[in-house]
Amino acid sequence: MIGPAPGRIVGRVSETPTDDPAEVPGRVARLRHQALATAERATTALDDARQRSRTVDAAFLTYERDRKAVGSVLAGAIAFRLFVFLLPLALGIVTLLGAFHAVDESGPEDVGRNLGMSSYLIDSVESAASQSQKALWILVPLSLWAIYTGGRGITKVLRAVSAIAWGQPVTKASNAIASAAAALGLAAGAMVLLGGLQAVRNRSEGIGLGLALVAFLAFSGLWLVAELLLPRDPRAPWPSLLPGAALLGVAAWLAHLVSVYYLAHQVDRASELYGSLGVAAAILAWLYVLSRVMVASIMLNASRWEQQQADPP
Repeated sequence: MIGPAPGRIVGRVSETPTDDPAEVPGRVARLRHQALATAERATTALDDARQRSRTVDAAFLTYERDRKAVGSVLAGAIAFRLFVFLLPLALGIVTLLGAFHAVDESGPEDVGRNLGMSSYLIDSVESAASQSQKALWILVPLSLWAIYTGGRGITKVLRAVSAIAWGQPVTKASNAIASAAAALGLAAGAMVLLGGLQAVRNRSEGIGLGLALVAFLAFSGLWLVAELLLPRDPRAPWPSLLPGAALLGVAAWLAHLVSVYYLAHQVDRASELYGSLGVAAAILAWLYVLSRVMVASIMLNASRWEQQQADPP
């Protein structure tokens, strides 16, 4: 039997000087040989996995699309806009609590404890609410205008990210007021959902499977509504947005658990060590992680749709 000639490529194995690492002179050369061989075997295994599994192929398509669009930079833009949007939104909430504080001085503190806020946040909200009571006539219009501009900003950057992911032209929203109202409605829904989950968790003193399922469906539903308002391929029906909604639902629920059991304590520690700057840094880090998942979910939907379009009829 005649074997393959030395130096020829057999199957998918690349050409190497020798198949025996011990024959390669020098320790560095042997390590390099082994590293190249391991990398080649891993590449071959991944290529085979992509051919066998559509899920693995979709994951790689999502990664490639995200890297091409510089998803980390897009996520940073979303996180910044979210932070700018949450500032006036928090100001508006504190303004409302200030009016509530005028009726019941213990009201803001009771609300914070029912929602399971940390002691630092409760004290900050109560102090801000009592101070905002003195200038309600200034803070109310200022908060409304800031919420409007912040909502326009977050919808603008989300529309741009979705258009880039789906290969569509970046256009402005036809109705700025409607887009800002949509952003406010989704943010209010998310805050109500988080507050409700926190209140239920405090009363039940645990996390059950039913609560986790409800939270997953609620987070996924909110993001699905947001995706329906963003640009995409006109041929793509709404079920094509479900993978991204499911991804964000799982990530948001996990982020909620991290926030409850870890981040809240870190915020307390950061407030003691660094004050407001430490709290702002923790919130920005959380917002960047959430924004990264948003970008990944949009890229996943576009990649899955591209994969379906490439399938033979």
